Amino acid sequence: MPRLAPYLLPFALVGLLAACQFGSGGETTPGDVTPNAVAGDAIEVTPLDGGTPEATLDLPPGPQAESEKPAQSTAPVAEVEAAPVAEIEPAPKPELEEAPVEEQKSDKQIACEKRKGQWEQVGGASHTCIFNTKDAGKSCTKGTQCEGDCLARSGTCSPIRPLLGCNEILQDDGSRVTLCID
Repeated sequence: MPRLAPYLLPFALVGLLAACQFGSGGETTPGDVTPNAVAGDAIEVTPLDGGTPEATLDLPPGPQAESEKPAQSTAPVAEVEAAPVAEIEPAPKPELEEAPVEEQKSDKQIACEKRKGQWEQVGGASHTCIFNTKDAGKSCTKGTQCEGDCLARSGTCSPIRPLLGCNEILQDDGSRVTLCID
């Protein structure tokens, strides 16, 4: 018998729960009242359209259902014109007057710009004057054929001078060297 106790306990609990669900206490509710599952009180149901709950049911078409439908009017519907919407203009943005910041140019920068060069920052704080070459992209076999340097990999004249960083160039005698300029 002690071995049956663990098996009988779940059945007893299921039986108690079933008795709670099936036992309604003999109370009956009218058709428009629904019992509250939590408190057991009656909940009265009222449709939002103000009609009776029976009027909201979808009844099959028949003589009684047809007579309950409201008569439809065949009078023309007056069209309503929409009022024009005024366009809202955005508020004007205030114009900020920025004073031009004039940078103090060094003598080297002034000299560079007079020779049609571009004063460029190189590395951290140093600057140098960069010039565009007239023969950029022209084929070359030695350095004397270019205004700038003859690039060894492409065999063409460099687009700017000086070339910064490390580049393989062809010297004036045609020998290939690596030139590094910081």
